[in-house]
Amino acid sequence: MPQGRPLRIMSTSTLINTFGNGLFFTIEIIFLTRSIGLTPHQVGFGFTIAALISLPMSIPAGHFANRVKIRLLVAISSSIQGLVAASFIFIHSFALFLILTISVDIMVSITQTMRMVLINEVGGDGEDRVAFRAYLRAVTNLGIGLGTSVAGISLVIDKWAGYATLVVINGLTFIISALIFYRVPISHAERDKPEVKDEPKFIALRDRKYVSAMVLNAIFSMHFVIQGIGLPIWIINYTSAPRWTVSAVLLVNTISCVLFTVKLSKGTSEINNAAKIFFRSGLFVAAGCLVYAMASGVRSTIAVPLLIAGMGLHVVGEMLGSGAGWGLGFGLANEAYQGQYQGVWQLSWALGGIVGPAFITTLLVDLHRTGWVILAVIFALSTYLYIPLVRSMKDRATVSS
Repeated sequence: MPQGRPLRIMSTSTLINTFGNGLFFTIEIIFLTRSIGLTPHQVGFGFTIAALISLPMSIPAGHFANRVKIRLLVAISSSIQGLVAASFIFIHSFALFLILTISVDIMVSITQTMRMVLINEVGGDGEDRVAFRAYLRAVTNLGIGLGTSVAGISLVIDKWAGYATLVVINGLTFIISALIFYRVPISHAERDKPEVKDEPKFIALRDRKYVSAMVLNAIFSMHFVIQGIGLPIWIINYTSAPRWTVSAVLLVNTISCVLFTVKLSKGTSEINNAAKIFFRSGLFVAAGCLVYAMASGVRSTIAVPLLIAGMGLHVVGEMLGSGAGWGLGFGLANEAYQGQYQGVWQLSWALGGIVGPAFITTLLVDLHRTGWVILAVIFALSTYLYIPLVRSMKDRATVSS
């Protein structure tokens, strides 16, 4: 169980919100295409446009993080997200779908940046701060897993009313979680923090080494796309494994993240150590890619164990990389301007999500096994580069207390 009132409140808020996310993610494509009538190309194009427009929003959000009441802004933006998300049941055209999707993505970008800044302020120092973030990641996986399980009922019923009900419930979870989140107590560090008046603009963007670290994290974060897009394509089209294998490997990922994320995040608060752990995570993910490749061209009794083993390696790399990423994202930043720095760090996840789907799909569809080898090299190399980068930043050897 979480220790401390801030973590208990944020965990409860996160669990409720991500439960709704799990409901919606499961039926999203089916609802938008079959129930509303959009084409898959329209949906994909809309998601891409929304992601591109919302991409830079984390920068101003980070800049204003030290000037506003974060809890209030997160509560407001989450509530707006909820109202917009519930309004998806009224979509009747591509134009309205695009407007609502852009609105949601902008609010997500603002909310996530503000949440990271608040974690920095109430999550404690060093190892405690990383563990705080790791616990919330574990709760996120649990919430999404529970939501996905419940959403299976609507998939069986397969009616518009069932899908629309989940859409509305998802919207309500944003609002409920926002009300809970607003109760996060103010810490002594926040209360004693001097008022920011003339904070320099874009200081984090001018920090070339921090931006380099963010880009490396963006490259590595593409491995998340493998789970949602790459593996289903690979399993269904290029292996003899039955379709249920897609669910099996994702279940391995979800359960592992819930149980072991906090444990494997330990030791990442010191950035030199975090850089070495990041490289280790890249090697695990690279090994997983090579094992995925081996599952093609063999009978199903061999393909299924290989795919599950590949995910076992992959998820260890994911958890190690997440902990190292949090440690570096906080630790390489100028502590006086964490808001701006966390705004820049959030760009890495957005960039990986924008570039990853098309890049990974192209590699696997066009190059097959060779595509997996290329991905393995990319993940290993991008994480190795953290070691010399961090060594060159000796003035930031540890996470500031």
